[in-house]
Amino acid sequence: MGSSKKERQKMIPILLLSFLGGTLGQQDKPNIILIVADDLGFNDVSWHNELVLTPNLDYLARSGIILEQHYSQPLCSPTRGAVLTGRYPINTGLHPGAIPPLTPAGMHTDVSTLGEKLRSANYSTHAIGKWH
Repeated sequence: MGSSKKERQKMIPILLLSFLGGTLGQQDKPNIILIVADDLGFNDVSWHNELVLTPNLDYLARSGIILEQHYSQPLCSPTRGAVLTGRYPINTGLHPGAIPPLTPAGMHTDVSTLGEKLRSANYSTHAIGKWH
């Protein structure tokens, strides 16, 4: 028998994909912001729990799309690889778990990422945060 719904929700990082309207004038393409938050529980955002105040995330959520019906991995590197490629970690080389510092290993180089696809569509891409 599997884990409870509450336990599964605790493991799910929230993915917030925001298509923001242009604030600097008319744009041909929407801005895309993808946020992956480790250990963020289902009730840790205000649209699921009114006792939690998350005004900045609320703004992004109201002006974008909330993606929260997906599978997550129990460790960060496999989760990030899956999000960035749309593939299961076993297909990216990240299935063993977190990559320790100075380890000469990582994601397979022949796997396309979301960033590569966006750049081919003339987007400017940036990654901010941790990867280990």
